[in-house]
Amino acid sequence: MSGILAGRRAYVTGGSSGIGAAIVKTFAQEGARVAIGASRHAEEARAAAKDLPSSSGKHIVVQADLYDRQQTERAADEVIAGLGGLDIFVHSAGIDVTQTAPTHETSDELWDRMMTLHLTAAFRLSKRLIPALLKGKNPSIVFIGSVCGLVAWQDDVAYNVAKAGLQHLGRCIASDYAKSGLRANIIAPGVIDTPLTRNYASGMPGGETEGLKALASMHPIGRIASANEIAEAAAFLASDKASFITGVVLPIDGGLTMV
Repeated sequence: MSGILAGRRAYVTGGSSGIGAAIVKTFAQEGARVAIGASRHAEEARAAAKDLPSSSGKHIVVQADLYDRQQTERAADEVIAGLGGLDIFVHSAGIDVTQTAPTHETSDELWDRMMTLHLTAAFRLSKRLIPALLKGKNPSIVFIGSVCGLVAWQDDVAYNVAKAGLQHLGRCIASDYAKSGLRANIIAPGVIDTPLTRNYASGMPGGETEGLKALASMHPIGRIASANEIAEAAAFLASDKASFITGVVLPIDGGLTMV
């Protein structure tokens, strides 16, 4: 086995598409055995798993609706049983707002959905997985946050606050378990080229093409990022190369939050 994650066991939520799928692929290439978390797209995840490198053993797919407490807890148990333990947990599952609105027009339903998937599910899974992680090899948690957790994007209150909460949850976990050897870090991406982003851009003036151009122009570097750029950072943070890094929120945003 070779790679910076050789022999490690990882669980990646939202692993069937977008950033999560890129993380799954990169982790497998770096030698990890991966439990791919999926909900509606579990069959696609199973098909993709067959094409992944498998130097550390067979990859598995764990299907669960992370809005449901029982399914969330069951998924954590399936991961631990299926991989025979756990070394890395990545929470990448998420949704974005397709119809923005100011705070007083934001529905309770949207608020609840954002909080449950991004923040509450991360807490429930962490709570269930940490005992296994503490028995793992140089264990690590990586949460996929957002620049929206660092700055307040207009008319996106539920997403902003959910990601801010996720990022602080990661810091709290880092603080709680630093002396136990469990590290926790957060990646805060800018705009990334994913199906969610393209769906969002399609609702902007001029449609998807013009929307993507407008989103790219927000970044001083002049473009949006690929999902692989986030995946590479996640692999680094989960690896021994980052052994002295914990409690960090790392913006990968082409300079968006510096201006």
